[in-house]
Amino acid sequence: MATKKVKTQLCTAVSADTAPELASKAELAFSLGSDLVEFRIDRLAKPGTPRELEAELSVFSSRAIFTVRSGREGGGFMEGERSRLDLISRAADIRPAYIDVELATLKENEKWAKSLPKDVKKVVSWHDFQSTPALETLRPICADELRLGSVAKVVTMATSAEDNVTALTLCGDRPGRIVAFCMGGLGTVSRVASIRLGAPLAYASLPNQAVVPGQLSTRTMRTLMDLVA
Repeated sequence: MATKKVKTQLCTAVSADTAPELASKAELAFSLGSDLVEFRIDRLAKPGTPRELEAELSVFSSRAIFTVRSGREGGGFMEGERSRLDLISRAADIRPAYIDVELATLKENEKWAKSLPKDVKKVVSWHDFQSTPALETLRPICADELRLGSVAKVVTMATSAEDNVTALTLCGDRPGRIVAFCMGGLGTVSRVASIRLGAPLAYASLPNQAVVPGQLSTRTMRTLMDLVA
């Protein structure tokens, strides 16, 4: 039986100081061809109240990924872990397409994790900003992520061209369920090639506004996706 082709959704990651700025950037991302927008709520200068966030961002909820990234995995939230968990819960209550939560956060806060809305899908993420570990290290991480969420996301730093092979092999293990790619200039190829291997999501940025190293612009990524689809 032929394997069903996975349609990759293009997701533009946006960050800003205020929620209205996030909303404005989301509108631009969608105009450039993005399917989803990842709202980096952790990078707001002041997160504000849940009501303020909902007022600005709920209109995008069906096409949104809400992320409140932990500092140890590259995030910018500075108000303490308990406040961060509460903000993730509040963001989930807006009913986005996905919330992105780190694997470590879910494992360390099991009771809290079970309280999250069951109808909101989770991208369970893991990052290594220094290197790309071997497959025998990454595959158990992916297995844990898939146990806890809808999509497993593994992002590592490419220090050699061969690191792309590791990430792409991992991505191909479970088409439609695993997003795996490398950061940095050496890792850009993995962002594009993962589309052919069934990654459910591909990440981009607004022009000259990369959230992490190696991101391509939304328009460039959309063009490349159309070429390799």
